[in-house]
Amino acid sequence: MKGRPQLMAVFAVLLTVLPLISLLKGRAPEKPGQPSGDGKVLILLDPGAPTELSMRDYIIGAVAAQMPGDFSPEALKAQAVLAHTYALRRRIEEQKDPTPELCGADLSSDTSLYQAYFTPEQIRSLYGSETESILKKLGAAADYALTRSLTFEGKPIIAAFHAVSPGRTESARDVWGENIPYLVSVESPGDEKEPSCCSEVSFTENELAGKLRASFPELPDKYEHSPAEIVSRTEAGSVSEAEIFGEKRVSGVELAAALGLESAHFELSESDGEYVFKVLGQGHLVGMSQLGAERMAKSGKLCEEILGHYFPGAGLENSETVV
Repeated sequence: MKGRPQLMAVFAVLLTVLPLISLLKGRAPEKPGQPSGDGKVLILLDPGAPTELSMRDYIIGAVAAQMPGDFSPEALKAQAVLAHTYALRRRIEEQKDPTPELCGADLSSDTSLYQAYFTPEQIRSLYGSETESILKKLGAAADYALTRSLTFEGKPIIAAFHAVSPGRTESARDVWGENIPYLVSVESPGDEKEPSCCSEVSFTENELAGKLRASFPELPDKYEHSPAEIVSRTEAGSVSEAEIFGEKRVSGVELAAALGLESAHFELSESDGEYVFKVLGQGHLVGMSQLGAERMAKSGKLCEEILGHYFPGAGLENSETVV
């Protein structure tokens, strides 16, 4: 099995830019829908016909792709509940408004649009000789989650999560412009001390300008101001708005994506023509911090307490009430 740092690097790649299309689709106010109760998930693994999976098998593959299998059982349970909740919500949304590209499936393994999923072969490739012991832990988490989901006003919630926060999560309102009652900023103390929380990227002025032009081709060839300046921050400290070339305003999320930063929570400094971005956190920073969940689990907190902390106002319901 790969070591913990290697595993965290694998998941960081999958989680840094969590697909917003599948999270926020169907946000128009509507009467809450209900998924069918067949306990199956249709996933598009390859172009063509969808593959039918049992909900249990989907949860195992989803958690395997989203969180290191050597995390504590209560943290794995929390991730499994989010995977189950996500699948239920996707199924509702596809029943109401099918996505043509999914060919009848509920979701896809395309991580640019949907949350990650690993096939059994991918799990074995990741964990090698430790696969059976990891699958036992993931199976226990899936068994717990099969009868539980997070809901708000009778509907599965937007199951947002990220690798690690800077010590406080972000609200959906500040990051996505959506006022979602259970996706608010909460403390995640200790995240800022995690080694994977901190990263740093440096660019020469020409490199920075080139990357910005590549993402924003409407920018002029010449500019008189700094290539990038921070304009405002969210309440939790991420960059809310930045100005590039002294004339274009972009969101912190857009700038972070253009420059390949781990998150939009960064400081920017310049010295002798070198621009240094010191970044905290990994991902969009909304919802559950996975390393925060692991730390809570190690301190004795149960899955219910972890989810209640990161999704205040959402209810952990028996799935019989939503399936």
